[in-house]
Order: sequence, then structure tokens, then C-alpha cells
Amino acid sequence: MVSEKSKIYGVDNVGQSAPTLTRTDSAIGRTVTVGASEIKSDFDRCYPWSDMHEVVDDSGNVFIRIPKFYSRITKNANGTYKHQLSGYRYEGFTTLFVDGKGNEIDYVLVGKYEASGTSAKAESKSGKTCLVNVTLPQMRTACKANGEGYQQYDFLIDAIIKELFLIEMATTNSQSVMYGYMNSNSAAVQTGRTDGVKTASGSEESNTDGKHACKYRGIENPWGNVYKWCDGITFDGTKIYICLDPNHYVSENMAAPYFYVGERADGASYLKEISYFDKFPALGYASSVSGGSDSTYYCDYAVAYGGTVLAVGGFWYNGSDGGLWFWSGDYGASGAGSGCGGRLCYKPL
Repeated sequence: MVSEKSKIYGVDNVGQSAPTLTRTDSAIGRTVTVGASEIKSDFDRCYPWSDMHEVVDDSGNVFIRIPKFYSRITKNANGTYKHQLSGYRYEGFTTLFVDGKGNEIDYVLVGKYEASGTSAKAESKSGKTCLVNVTLPQMRTACKANGEGYQQYDFLIDAIIKELFLIEMATTNSQSVMYGYMNSNSAAVQTGRTDGVKTASGSEESNTDGKHACKYRGIENPWGNVYKWCDGITFDGTKIYICLDPNHYVSENMAAPYFYVGERADGASYLKEISYFDKFPALGYASSVSGGSDSTYYCDYAVAYGGTVLAVGGFWYNGSDGGLWFWSGDYGASGAGSGCGGRLCYKPL
């Protein structure tokens, strides 16, 4: 009998013009039903989604624990991609669950809520005002103030969430599942707005009107409400540098342990293509922002020029520009604003 952890789940034709994808492997026949507010998913019984759960630390910070899985991204002859994941490391699979020293880690903790607290110490708690008007380096310091292993949201964690969503929902149009709180709203809302949603994913009242907070697998506002600063990646013009070790994250650094992985698109428009890095094939970034729209390819906007650091997801005003693949790479390390926040995370380093 095949164990649940050893099954492979996948989708094919990622990056085609139509955002709806083809399920592969053990994902064939699995369904997700998007209701007015709640989302029912067959993947509740599939690893790793089945093993995701809440964790509360000694300070009362609430996280979603994501267990380790392995990924394989295969390029098709027509330029699209096949994405697969499994709890077992098959040939050609790699993992995003690493500590930067070549060691695999068993899980990551992702803040259930967007960061609150102060620039001295960030929190992940319900019923709080989102921490905004802080720079990426300030958010990094505020998250690390919680102790060893704590960090802010980073490029690896962002890729983990993208893989989980992509394969479960079988679409690159995240806002077709949940619009998120970003439809020309006027300010960020407090954390905990989705606490009453009974399913793991869904929105507080409406999945479609853009006026309500959403959550994916318990993680509130993976897009919308406020931008989330994203650590571990920096830009020098079109050149992309990444670091895998949270202990050595430094903004605007191009020297070791940051290393060059490729080139990004030079422009700002709807994301059309993602290219994956030879040195780390489970990670990729925007390589074309010409020819897309809010209903084709990745369906989200990407600002891929001018800045040195990254913010993701979009914020309360973005409308259809935002979503899970919204990458804003036009900020500098000193940039801040009322729409810029973050998320407290933890890795067992």
C-alpha cells in the first residue's frame, strides 16, 4: 500500500496563457470547491496539507506549521512547466526546507497573522494593528528580536506557499479563488479578521468582493491588506542575488553568502514568465512582464526594475493587480509606507 507521504501531487502547463492548470499524478480527480466565503478541499487529506496546523509559542505568537516536502519543476517543450511535490525525495526532487548550510529542516513556521507589535519586536497575534511604515531591515530586526530561529518572511517561504497553492488550487490566478482585501480600500484592517472562517482557506464574508480579508491554509492575507517584506533576495539592476541562510540576511548585499542566480525582467506590467534558477531549481523569479493581463498567465502585476529589495502580495488598494504572484521589486532598503508590513516566521536552524 502506498503511504500518503510518498504520493506525488502535481499540476502541468504552468505558465500557459490560460491560468487553469491540468492536475497530474495523485492530484488527478481531487477537487476544490470555492464557496461564497469558505473553501472545501480534497487536499485536506493529502500530505503535506493534511499535516499543516497551528502552533503557539511561549509569547503567544500564532503560526502555521508547514512540514517539509520535496519539489520538482520540469520545463516542457512548449516553455510551460510541470510542478510536483511529495513528502518523499524522489530522483530529481529538491527541497525548499533548508537552513542555508546544506542541511534540511523538518518544518517552517509561518505567522498566521501579518506582523503587529513594534519596530523593536514583531508579533503574530489576532486583533492587532498591522505593523507598517517600517523598512525591510527594520522588520528583519523586529522579527529577530523574538529569539534564535525567528525571522521575517523570506523568498524560500514565499516559494513554499506558492507551490502549495499552485498544486492544490490548480490555477495561477489566485484572485479567482479569493480576491483578497485589496479592492480600492482605504487602509489596512486589523489581524484576525478570518478567525471565524471554519475552513482552512476562505474569506471573512466574501471571496469575490475584494473588501474582506482572506486566508490560505490558515495563513491570513497571503496577499492583500499590506505588502509583506520578503527577505533573502536582493537586486542590482537586473541581476538577482539570493541567500539561503537567515542568519546572514543583509539588504542590498551582492557578496557571499549571497550569490548570483540570474536576471530579472526590466519593466513593470502583468507577469508573463517565471524563469527558475540553475543553482536552485525550486526557486524562480519574473523574467518577462510583457504581454500578460489580470486574467492570463500569472494574472498579477510585477514591478521588476529600479529597486534593490522585494515586497510581495500587494496591498489594500491594488485591485486586480495584486495576488500571490505580485512581486514589487522597486523598493530600496530605506523604503517604507502605510501599505508596507511583514510577517513573523521561524525556522529550526
